[in-house]
Amino acid sequence: MYMHKVLLLVLVVFYNWFSSNVARSTVDARPNIMKIGALLSFDSTIGKVATVALEAAVEDVNRDQTLLGATELHLIMQDTNYSGYLGMLEALSLVRSEVVAIIGPQFSVTAHVMSHIANALQVPLLSFAATDPTLSSLQYPFFVRTTQSDIFQMAAIADIVDYYGWRAVIAIYVDDDHGRNGITALGDKLAERRCKISYKAPFSPNVNQPNEISDVLFKVALMESRIIVLHAYPDNGLQVLKQAQHLGMMKAG
Repeated sequence: MYMHKVLLLVLVVFYNWFSSNVARSTVDARPNIMKIGALLSFDSTIGKVATVALEAAVEDVNRDQTLLGATELHLIMQDTNYSGYLGMLEALSLVRSEVVAIIGPQFSVTAHVMSHIANALQVPLLSFAATDPTLSSLQYPFFVRTTQSDIFQMAAIADIVDYYGWRAVIAIYVDDDHGRNGITALGDKLAERRCKISYKAPFSPNVNQPNEISDVLFKVALMESRIIVLHAYPDNGLQVLKQAQHLGMMKAG
């Protein structure tokens, strides 16, 4: 299923590019090579999966001559290494390579930085994982989100809280644009149902030591509310869950 989604994304990139070029000139021949870029954090869980999926999707498209005819896709992937600054440099490098669109980035923090570049250079930026609700196409017309915004997820969480009659929750979240804006959206959705976030417990996105997470969890354990919402990336979210289990915070009762 993931492979199919990536294949569709690659075809959408080509369709948008080809349509715009046809509009400019109906006599130009279809190019032999079309370059597309991808910005990922190779060492992350999503980055590892996306790397394999993108390579497989491009291979499938190039193998089937009925899709693009004589045009061959060339995929150029760059590693942002979780950094907005590196993402900006790699995006400029891809633009110099004359890519027609960039797939990624996977993190909302990097997407915020790169969206300004995409707007200035008019290069479409198609992100399948940046879910920050403040990344709006009205503000960033060349940013295309191919996944759901966190608003939908937070609305679902608020519905669950309201259904069970819980009035307050504790929010543990990664302290960056992705985490802060997602929790803000959760607070808004809870307020619509006359619920609230009673305590916010942010932690650094670069946390490496279990003690740092333990300090956050100890503070949470002292709070009155027992309903906890965790909003984090897959990698550091697992760290929080493992440490919470180690501290006995996931036992029944």
